[in-house]
Amino acid sequence: MENDVKIIEETLCISASYAAELFGVHRNTLAQWVKLGMPKMKSGWYPLKDCHDWVMDYKLGGDDEDDEEGEPKTDAAKKLKHEARLKEQQAEAAALKNAIARGEYVKREEVTTELQRFFTTLKRSMTGYSRRVAMEVAPFVDPETVRIVEQNIADSTTAVLQQMSVRGVYSAKKSSKK
Repeated sequence: MENDVKIIEETLCISASYAAELFGVHRNTLAQWVKLGMPKMKSGWYPLKDCHDWVMDYKLGGDDEDDEEGEPKTDAAKKLKHEARLKEQQAEAAALKNAIARGEYVKREEVTTELQRFFTTLKRSMTGYSRRVAMEVAPFVDPETVRIVEQNIADSTTAVLQQMSVRGVYSAKKSSKK
């Protein structure tokens, strides 16, 4: 132990073997950490407090060492932050893939085809009911009134369909009675 600790330039330093033991890593990891910015006094010796702070910052992702834009200052912290984002995006992609496999999502082409078929049927049905209503009221009113009723229903239906096809929402317009 006494060979593992010494004072260098008024700083308490520990040997590489003791630092590796203290931080629970291999000596090769210490060399990698030095490349990433961990402080080192001289060959084989590390300032205890500075290294401890650096290792805690590195392992915790540099939360308290962000610059003005909120980005981590150290490369190791940046790497950790980006790896975390990557893992989140991979998890989201996997969740989406699972939802698709469970049938919770439908292909866009299938939806488009079904909606086109539905609206074509709706249009045919709506444009034909003015004739049916006119035939129902024909025995009770004169032929001119039947034509007016049929035309008014057909015009209203066409206006509704036109407005829905352009804006997607129908809002009734106030019409003046003739």
